[in-house]
Amino acid sequence: MVRGTTTVPLRSLHAAEWDRTYDCAIAGWDEEPPPVLGEFLAEHAPPPPARVLDAGCGLGTTARWLADRSYTVTACDFSVQAINEARLRTAAGSPVRYEVLDVTAHVPPNPFPVVLDRGVPHTCPTDRERRTFAAARARMCRPGGLWIHAGAAALSEADALDQSAGPSWTTEETFLDAVAAWFTVLALRIADFGRQVGVTNWPARYAVLRRKEDRKPFPRPDVRAL
Repeated sequence: MVRGTTTVPLRSLHAAEWDRTYDCAIAGWDEEPPPVLGEFLAEHAPPPPARVLDAGCGLGTTARWLADRSYTVTACDFSVQAINEARLRTAAGSPVRYEVLDVTAHVPPNPFPVVLDRGVPHTCPTDRERRTFAAARARMCRPGGLWIHAGAAALSEADALDQSAGPSWTTEETFLDAVAAWFTVLALRIADFGRQVGVTNWPARYAVLRRKEDRKPFPRPDVRAL
C-alpha cells in the first residue's frame, strides 16, 4: 500500500489493530441485527440452507443469527482475537464454520452465492480502502451472487465531513462510487444500525448488490503482511 514513496498500512486492514481492540475493549456495538437485515435476506437472497459468508464477522453474533435461520454459514475475520472469542461464544455443535482470513488477500476456490457484512466498510475512511473492500467482496461472491451490506450512512455532506469519532460516515454517492465497478445495486434503505439507544441507533445504509457478470478486472490482492 503505497502513498508516494512511503508504504503505509490501510488502517481498517491492519489485523494487529483489531486484535488489540478485541483484546482490550468491550465491543459495545456488538448485537444481533435489526429486522431490516432479515427482511433483505428474505426478499433477495436464496432461501436456507444457502451458503452465506459473513466477512468481517467480529465476535460471530451475526453469523450465529444466520445459522439460527438455517443458512450454511462461514464466518471469517482477519483478527485472531475476534475469531477466538467468537468460537468461545458459539455453542458446541453449531454449524457455523469460523476462519481467520483476510479477504482482501484471498481468492476463494468456490465463491459464495451470498456475502454479507455488517459494519466493515464503515471502518474505511478513504476511497481507496472502500474500493479495496468492494473488490474483495466481489472476489468472494460468485457471478450473479449477492453482497448484503449494512454500514454507517451520512445523510448529508456535513455528516460525511465529521470523521472525529466512531464509524466512517459515507454519503450514498461515495458508497455507490466505491462499489460501481463490480456490483449493481438492487435495493437501498436507511434504518438504524442497531437497537442500543445512544450506542448503535445511528443511521445505517442497508444495501443489496448483485455482482456483475462482466466486471472490471480485480486488483491483485495485496498479500504483504499488514
